[in-house]
Amino acid sequence: MSETIDFQVIIIGGGGCGLSMSSFLSNFGVDHALFDRKTNASALPKAHYLNQRTMETFRTHNLQREIQEKSCPMKFMSQVAWATSLGGNERLDRKIIHKFACFGNDNTSEKARAYQMDSPERSANVPLCRMEPILRRMAEEKNIGGIRFGHEVVDFEDRGNHVEVTVKDQHDTVKTYRCRYLVGADGGRLVGHKLGITMEGRTGITDMVSVHFGADLSEYWDDRFFACHFINGNCGTVLESGAIVPMGPTWGKGSEDWVFHFGFALDDEARFQEEKLIPRIRDLLKIPDLQIDIHRISHWIIERVLADRYRMGNVFLAGDAAHKRPPTTGLGLNTAIEDALNLSWKLAMVIKHEVSEKILDTYETERRPVGKRNCDWGLFTFENSAVINAAIGLVAGQTENNKARFEALYEDSLTGRAIQAQVRKMIESQCIEFGAHGIELGFTYDEGLRIADGTEEPEIDPLGQTYSPTTRPGHRLPHAWLQLHLDDSIVSTHDLVGFKGSFLLLTDDSGKSWIEASKRLIARHKVPIAVAQVGSQYKDMEDQWEQCGQLKEGGAILVRPDNFVAWRSKGPSNTGGRELEDAFNSLLGLSWLAGKTLHYITPYTLL
Repeated sequence: MSETIDFQVIIIGGGGCGLSMSSFLSNFGVDHALFDRKTNASALPKAHYLNQRTMETFRTHNLQREIQEKSCPMKFMSQVAWATSLGGNERLDRKIIHKFACFGNDNTSEKARAYQMDSPERSANVPLCRMEPILRRMAEEKNIGGIRFGHEVVDFEDRGNHVEVTVKDQHDTVKTYRCRYLVGADGGRLVGHKLGITMEGRTGITDMVSVHFGADLSEYWDDRFFACHFINGNCGTVLESGAIVPMGPTWGKGSEDWVFHFGFALDDEARFQEEKLIPRIRDLLKIPDLQIDIHRISHWIIERVLADRYRMGNVFLAGDAAHKRPPTTGLGLNTAIEDALNLSWKLAMVIKHEVSEKILDTYETERRPVGKRNCDWGLFTFENSAVINAAIGLVAGQTENNKARFEALYEDSLTGRAIQAQVRKMIESQCIEFGAHGIELGFTYDEGLRIADGTEEPEIDPLGQTYSPTTRPGHRLPHAWLQLHLDDSIVSTHDLVGFKGSFLLLTDDSGKSWIEASKRLIARHKVPIAVAQVGSQYKDMEDQWEQCGQLKEGGAILVRPDNFVAWRSKGPSNTGGRELEDAFNSLLGLSWLAGKTLHYITPYTLL
């Protein structure tokens, strides 16, 4: 008797990673289910920063609009500051130690122009407690009945040709489901442990305590601040510093919700004295009568760990189940969403288009190095904050020296001005957290589903500030605005792939042999390829594509469904487009499908 597979894919975990993956799979036409033991959205405001790469991924899948509407406006997240206090009337109160522009939102610098030019979307800032319900609703609308909260996966078994998944619902009813592939986006609670996957790296670095509260700070807050770090004259221990971030839902001075972060050593018993946190917030802010309404106090351990494997058999890890790092630079959820996209389109190729399962091995090949880089970068930027604190005057166990250093910072003397200048430089070094444009957009796949063309990789900024657009295989497709001649609509090069999971052939009016080759591929295989020509079909606005496309007349690139370049010919074909056919077959391990014919498709336009 033949076995019935209930779902092609089952996702364990209904956080940002799992819900995004569900929407991607739905758009790709893959039958799937998602199970999560919780019934309500996360109550925590963490994972609030969505970088440009995440937002352009959401744009491709029509998920970005509501998130942008709920996001903090750019003008209210244009600076990050270090200050002595918000209130108070003493000599050193209400002083800005230093501040600098963040996320390219100052709208004046060359870096700000780069943020605007390099992506069709700006970054967003929406607390997870308000973002997750949006992602959940969109996933449920695309997969009615398939998003099952209040269902806990208690066990699973990979049987080789399918995975059996045991699920218990809110009524303690247990049922076994079967799927072809299982994805653990469960934060490492079950899947990785059961598979025996090792999380490699440093654990137990610091205990972070986050206080999510409501308060009216409109009298004190600077509208431009994304975050503000406080170090004042009472410095001496880690407890006596902290950072505050507004959480909306009204933004700017009118923010109703806030999060205050403290860091503690793991042997510091003060981290459990939650009754002292609220008085300490008032002391740091120097607002003794501030009305604070606690929403939640949460503890979380800072670690930098990476799974030694992302796949075992038919089971995959994604998001926090595969990597955890300090929250600096906001690389947690952003990395997880890119995991979900990378795995989703490859699963769709295997399930929907009968592509070789070998392409699923490239998920780990591509995403694990990126996961390692982001884990390392998160720890690097987190540890740099200790250097800043020490420069200002905050070294554990050196209370008197700290106070003397802090006083000297505001001394009207040559020494005082020297300390001030040094502190400003040290604070600006944290641009590695608040301006990592190259880290966010510039990650590459040096191995995996791409065909190298022998060209050298562009120079990489070691501090992650600069992104260098390139169409070199393994890199993200550069963004450029194009105008469709047919109706004058404006699209990004990123919009040309569309949300249905097609490849994209991008060429010009001299690339007819490439187009004919793509038609032969479409007729021969079940894999869709969209085609776009810059010239007669799309106008290159302000020559933006000419500058970043890096192609000669008649050249072409093949772009994957995740907007990464898989193959490139810088010039015209010498064999009537055969180079493209050979590359395509090699990339996907395609078999000849006699009698199979697909319709030629044009790019999707997303406005």
